[in-house]
Amino acid sequence: MKVIKVFASESLSYEYSTTSALKEKIDKTSDYEDLREVKFIIDNDKDKEKLLLLVILSPIFLASFDSSSEELDFFRGKISSSNFAYGLYPEFFPFDEEKYRLVYENKENKEDIFLNEEGLIEFTINPIGDEYILALAYLLEKLIEDDINRKKLLKYFDKIRNDIVINGRRSILANGIQAFYLSKYVLVRMITFCEDLIEKDYKAKDYLSSILSKSESLQRPIYE
Repeated sequence: MKVIKVFASESLSYEYSTTSALKEKIDKTSDYEDLREVKFIIDNDKDKEKLLLLVILSPIFLASFDSSSEELDFFRGKISSSNFAYGLYPEFFPFDEEKYRLVYENKENKEDIFLNEEGLIEFTINPIGDEYILALAYLLEKLIEDDINRKKLLKYFDKIRNDIVINGRRSILANGIQAFYLSKYVLVRMITFCEDLIEKDYKAKDYLSSILSKSESLQRPIYE
């Protein structure tokens, strides 16, 4: 995996295998005012499970880690320049990569989730501080990268449809962190994910306490 901090005039890239390895590498002093976005690069699997689960969970991640001064401003900006409504390719379920490539043949990627031609998933999110980068990295590691957890979640969400995910994105735009998605509130999902991971791994609290405390108090990780 890789994290890229995109600044106005440069980018800082950190390759890592685990969140603990990322914690050792990430620059704790680089919260500059000109940070524009944060991008996670994830190796996809042959069955595209990682891509599909990230698409499913994207409204939860985007709302929970929203750091805009005005709620969801960064996401609204992505949507305004996107090729598709609500910033999402509309045919992930089921996913036909050949068709996907044809669609993007004459389009520039402007979406927050993109599968590039190298088979890497690019997930772009608003500027966040290092503690929240680590929290999101841990969630991606344990929910998306972990084979057992990923398959469990995909089985749980096996009735997912394109319109459900798109409506989830519409919901966060209308209601922010208190949006309703997949039969629960976004923050309830985030809190449940964090609490379950903390219960299974004593190290999880080191990474998730920052976003968990914000979620529990109905706050967003405003980037300053």
